[in-house]
Amino acid sequence: MPKKYFCWSFDDGLEQDKKIIRILKKYEMGATFHLNSGLFGDKTYEGRIGNLGFIETPAAKYDPARFHLLPAVPHFRIPEDELKDVYEGFEIASHTRTHVNLAKCDEATRRREIQEDLAALSSIFGQKVTGFAYPYGTGAGQCHNVLKQAGVLYARTVGSDQSYHFPKDPLAMPMTSWHISSKAFDRIDQFLQMKPEEDDLFFLMFAHGYEFDFGTKESNWEKFERICERVSGKEDVVCCSIGEAFRQHQGR
Repeated sequence: MPKKYFCWSFDDGLEQDKKIIRILKKYEMGATFHLNSGLFGDKTYEGRIGNLGFIETPAAKYDPARFHLLPAVPHFRIPEDELKDVYEGFEIASHTRTHVNLAKCDEATRRREIQEDLAALSSIFGQKVTGFAYPYGTGAGQCHNVLKQAGVLYARTVGSDQSYHFPKDPLAMPMTSWHISSKAFDRIDQFLQMKPEEDDLFFLMFAHGYEFDFGTKESNWEKFERICERVSGKEDVVCCSIGEAFRQHQGR
């Protein structure tokens, strides 16, 4: 029987993930967290324009007490020695070792960034990592072969898909909605009202944890919790990680 899957996708492995996970557990929701193994513990501040993170400044060079042209929030990555406790019970996926733009790398660098991150995360968490997210959403065309050879099940871009179906190419998977979208609740309500007939339906909600600290109309903690509340507890919706949704959909 066809099912409906709702999944959260979070990038960068940030301190805000700790609060995110508390809220996800409150509403019994699943999620996938995409980490960079070469940046654990790195601390920067993320300047924003509107609802978008725009520029990172090392914490050592940023004084939050001073006036800054761009409002900024902490972009502090969780240290390696905390990872297993923080993310227990949630899927971990790769985001490259050092968050490089894969579309601008040579083949050797792309292969190294992907393979080393997959290996490091698999070792830390004691299980094979099979998910991936492209930094900056780019590089799908150049990375298909190396991801497939590494046994990656899916790879998320930041493109948007107006349908509610699993992607035809799982290694170039678009999101259904970014949480900052003014139409996020409209998309969710449409999904909730749909009845799957011949195929599973799939909703992928994307976010960075630091964006909830912006406190703007479309990017705040209250909106995140409202989304969780809107979706959770629905008998016909499976709230899980991206990997679990794909495995169930493909009969694995």
